Amino acid sequence: MAATIIEAVETTALRFPLSTPITTALSTYTHVDATVVTLRTEGGLTGYGMTAGLGGMASLAIKPYIDAELAPLVVGQDALAPAQIWERMWSPNKPRMRAGIGVWALSALDIACWDVVGKAAGLPLHRLLGGFTEDVPVYGSGGWHSLDDDGLLDECQAFAKQGITAYKYKIGSKRDRERTELLRREMGHDFTLFADANQRYTVTEALEMAHMLAEYGISWIEEPVLADSTDDLAEVSAASPVPVATGENVYFGWGFREICDRRAASYLQPDVGRCGGISEFTKVARLAESYNLALSSHLWHELSISLVGASRAGFMVEYAELIPPDALTRPFEVVEGRIRVPDAPGHGVELTSEAMTRFAV
Repeated sequence: MAATIIEAVETTALRFPLSTPITTALSTYTHVDATVVTLRTEGGLTGYGMTAGLGGMASLAIKPYIDAELAPLVVGQDALAPAQIWERMWSPNKPRMRAGIGVWALSALDIACWDVVGKAAGLPLHRLLGGFTEDVPVYGSGGWHSLDDDGLLDECQAFAKQGITAYKYKIGSKRDRERTELLRREMGHDFTLFADANQRYTVTEALEMAHMLAEYGISWIEEPVLADSTDDLAEVSAASPVPVATGENVYFGWGFREICDRRAASYLQPDVGRCGGISEFTKVARLAESYNLALSSHLWHELSISLVGASRAGFMVEYAELIPPDALTRPFEVVEGRIRVPDAPGHGVELTSEAMTRFAV
């Protein structure tokens, strides 16, 4: 038992520069801001966890919060009891963990615990969680407002050359119809297109946009309204001719339960580094199964494939190479539109020591 007792928690703030700035309906971003947790046990096992977002400097707040408040609650505990550790972190910190970066911090530690669980068992994470499939289909994600029409089409076609059959692009600009028409015309009607509004609209605006998207056979409208308003989301979902997807800004299983109860979305997209970690992501997966909804993810395909691939509700994983591939100890290659789930013990996602040094803030 002593082999899995946590003896140290190390936290590193990182910043990965993007090759070119990208723009959504929310903002323009120049980098990925990440916080990496390294959890060490007395027996020599090491678990890794990460939370990340586009832009900002949240890691400079998350790191001291973990070091000063969460790590002391974790050190000395058995990493094989992630549910117990999750409760130890959350229970005394409820006022600071209703949402936001407090939960991002908890998520990173929870991910690291589950990595240890897998390594101690000698099993890949997705096997521990259900092992539904060995490889997972992905959809290409991008379509930034900062792309001109040629760049938009080039990006979409580059994904298609990898065997990827679906692409998500951004809406919320004055050229939404023109960009949508371009993609449909050039990619054909057999290619799947998703539209991401990044909380851009009111209910009325969202429904107007959904009817336009329906003309072009778009397969979902993502985050059409403010993520905090399930009432608005449910109203859009009930009247929209295009299915609704949401989840990147939803926290904990009970946040997703309300969405499910209200039938406010057809696709659930939890972000494992935000929603409460692997412990909460698995609850969302069970909700998707129970409510007959499709389970996807928000970014970070490197870890998301193990989680979506463990569930029979698994649909597709969002694929965007925002972290330099050479920063990771193993590749996550797309082959015929799918990524194979890591077969190494744990979740299989680890940054190289060189990357940890080079990108440290």
